[in-house]
Amino acid sequence: MRVYLIAPAPDFGRDGLDEDSAMGLDRPVAMQAAAGIATIAAYFPDEVDLRLCDEIIEPVDYDDPADYVAISVNVAQVPRAMSIARAFRAKGIRVVLGGPHVSLAPDLFEGTADCLVVGEFEPVAGAFMEDLLAGRLKPRYDGSKADLAATLPPRWDLYDNERALAGVVQTSRGCPFECNFCDVIQYLGRVQRHKPAEKVVQEVQTLYDLGYRQINLSDDNFTVYRQRTSTLLSALADWNAADGRQPVSFMTQMSIDVAKSPDLLGKCSQAGLRFAFVGLETSSEEALTESRKRQNLRVDLVEQCMKVVGAGVSMTAGLMLGFDSDDLSCFERQFSFAMTLPIVMYRPAVLVAPVATPLYDAMKAAGRIVEDVTQTRASTAGTMTNIQPMQMTRAQLAEGTDWLKRSLLDPENAIRRFELYARVVGDCPPHLVRGVREVPTARSGPLIELLTKSSRDRGARRVIECVSDLSRKRPLTRGDLMQALGLYLNSCARQQPWARAGGTARAVA
Repeated sequence: MRVYLIAPAPDFGRDGLDEDSAMGLDRPVAMQAAAGIATIAAYFPDEVDLRLCDEIIEPVDYDDPADYVAISVNVAQVPRAMSIARAFRAKGIRVVLGGPHVSLAPDLFEGTADCLVVGEFEPVAGAFMEDLLAGRLKPRYDGSKADLAATLPPRWDLYDNERALAGVVQTSRGCPFECNFCDVIQYLGRVQRHKPAEKVVQEVQTLYDLGYRQINLSDDNFTVYRQRTSTLLSALADWNAADGRQPVSFMTQMSIDVAKSPDLLGKCSQAGLRFAFVGLETSSEEALTESRKRQNLRVDLVEQCMKVVGAGVSMTAGLMLGFDSDDLSCFERQFSFAMTLPIVMYRPAVLVAPVATPLYDAMKAAGRIVEDVTQTRASTAGTMTNIQPMQMTRAQLAEGTDWLKRSLLDPENAIRRFELYARVVGDCPPHLVRGVREVPTARSGPLIELLTKSSRDRGARRVIECVSDLSRKRPLTRGDLMQALGLYLNSCARQQPWARAGGTARAVA
């Protein structure tokens, strides 16, 4: 039996706000490896011939001689997933759909697949595999919450690891917070479940052996349970750069309330966890209150960001626009806020109501949901919301968000933020600093290529020269500055004509 496991490309479009793919390169490269399909692959028995496809780095092979095609679907992948499923079913191949958005909105996928997996896969994997091998798959399997201590390690040996810049280790599922626009807690729950530290380190070692020197600790909120986080960080610190290993740079997702724990921030830096995504969303307390983003309230967000970055944990920050309290002045307000922070990279996003969230239910009841984009947009996707805003039109919200994105990428503004960031960011521990004469790895190639192509643009060249100068002045922050520069240039490349031939690999059925 042959099974083809597919992670579809996200449907953000070239003018979207995603950072999933490295842009403008001679061949497609994923910013992060596709952990979902590698995780699912671990549960297939040896007698099944498996093939994995991450559509960001390679086109779907519609001629694959598969008996079954299994597609993992998150919110941004819905249009492509449906297109791929229809194409394979038209060829008489049976299709299985699962993943976050199938769990959130199973009714949307009725009739699109032969089998749906709703909820987490691990608890139903045994029954699913037994039925698969017997040729009697049920139309639907409903999974419960998985015990992460009992999960199997992902099958990274089946993935094209040379085409991804960062590896991925999932360290927990769920988040105790209750932001009303968040769909994660709707399918993973608010009781966070943790993978034991020893299992995390084992998976990190596997990725290291495959050549990864950047690893994402995939976590909906890495620092919310302080004791668990401290234990894991101690284990990673003991592992990183020990026993002759080269240093590894970790990244994750955390909330700004980590600024209240200087000891924990110090452990992050010592372990090599030097980058984190933080959802700041907005400087407006009224907007934070309406969205139930309570962890960001009643604190000085500028001061908190200074503490986090000063401790050596660089931030990529989420900014959100289109709250009911936002009027047309919100774009300039968010820009001014962003320029006061020691943060280079931002992800501006329009407020979107994902299906099954409290925000969606409230907007639906108020008659403010625009149905044509409800099922296919995520809050970090394009700039057209599925909500009718209170104080502007959808087009004005999209236009203003695009202005904010372009303004933050403007070279002069970026240089100002790089200079502030370089003054504030704490030094990298000496044992985790890579030598300037260190032999480049295969994954250094995309950054070198991106630097070369970006330098053709006068503005980008000025930013590159600025970062080079800052790196010379503070060599213990060189790795952090170069990582931030790579992210910045990748976002800029999305706007450049020379990048249009690169990006996501996709074949049309």
